[in-house]
Amino acid sequence: MNKRQQCENLYKNAFGDSGEFDTMLFDLFFDNVETLEKDGVVTAMYFKIPCTVNLKGVKKTAYYIYAVTTHKDYRHQGLMSKLFANTTLENNTLYFLKPSSEGVIAFYNQAGFKQIIGTRDICDAVIEVNDSFKKLSSLCDKPHGTYPIMIKGITDIKKLTFEYTLE
Repeated sequence: MNKRQQCENLYKNAFGDSGEFDTMLFDLFFDNVETLEKDGVVTAMYFKIPCTVNLKGVKKTAYYIYAVTTHKDYRHQGLMSKLFANTTLENNTLYFLKPSSEGVIAFYNQAGFKQIIGTRDICDAVIEVNDSFKKLSSLCDKPHGTYPIMIKGITDIKKLTFEYTLE
């Protein structure tokens, strides 16, 4: 089984099969997958999808960390912490994610992320995405009100507009 097939299986085992969305996600962004392998098996992965953050008119590089998962047979071994540690942080770059549940926030804090407020309302920090991301996002439900966002890198942000979540 090749690396993409392993990643697709890992993703589906963690998040279920959503058909068109999954196919489009891997077709558009497989080149942006970060993985950790053990004995030739992809044991942990996440998407590191390039975006831009517009901070009061100044645009900077951003990455949306999405679909963070570890193979069920390899959980609780520190592999995701190792994968995050292996990811080179670029200077003056925002790394952000929308935690899947309250239960994972402590893990992301330990990995160096801090929690802020995410919203679809316009504020001083706005995530901008490309047309492919917008197309994929159009298949998803959109959160209402505010929701937790975890950030790393550029951390002087208190609130982040992220209209194109993938849920």
